[in-house]
Amino acid sequence: MVATGVRTVTARVAFKGPAIQVNGLEAVPEGLWVSDQQNNRTYLVDYHGKVLSSFRSPARNASGTAVGAGSVWVASNVKPSMVFRHDPTTGECLAALHLPNATEGGVHGILWRPFELGVAPLPAPPKAPELFPTAHGGALNDGPGVSGTLWVTRPGTLVIDHIDAETADVLGQVPFPVTRSHGLYWEDDTLVVVETNHNHVYRLDPKDGTVLDEWRIAGVPEAHALTRDAHGRVWIGDASTNDISVIE
Repeated sequence: MVATGVRTVTARVAFKGPAIQVNGLEAVPEGLWVSDQQNNRTYLVDYHGKVLSSFRSPARNASGTAVGAGSVWVASNVKPSMVFRHDPTTGECLAALHLPNATEGGVHGILWRPFELGVAPLPAPPKAPELFPTAHGGALNDGPGVSGTLWVTRPGTLVIDHIDAETADVLGQVPFPVTRSHGLYWEDDTLVVVETNHNHVYRLDPKDGTVLDEWRIAGVPEAHALTRDAHGRVWIGDASTNDISVIE
């Protein structure tokens, strides 16, 4: 149940998204990476909305954006739920990850983070003899732990998955208290996640999902994407209006 006696913080509209329906955001020094769920392009815009570059992704209903391990990651919110990895300069798709329970839950927000906070990669599977040694199939990935981790909101199953960004192995999972979880960012060592139905924001302990704080965003019809920049400003993408708003 969504609490009603929480504090409210008002956002102001900063500019329109670069395409039709902004649905993923990630703040970087140059500006914001923005994924659009209609044309499935991901754009780098400066903090005034000027487009600096863009690329097209195999993602469909692109619904989350993350940056890490030298890559831009874009969530694909169709069945099966996937995350695509891209070179930020060329847009080349470098990898595709099937999420756990890929036909359930969907995927709305994604967030990259290195291995830390006591989390370690799973051991690599033992090497087995090649079935066809004269026609080697190639390695499936570069091995556990080499690309950090992804935190992934799964609204249909009320959980946030923590996965190895290279192998898609599940490292952990925490519950989310309400439906329609979406964008997220880190505040110190806690997860801050928005839900779209009521624009409530939850700060969670990433170890077990304990709610540490709750507040509400006003001035935005539907808060979908969420990110925080290095100056502490919180940016919100609203797919219903294609507005990008900010809390300063």
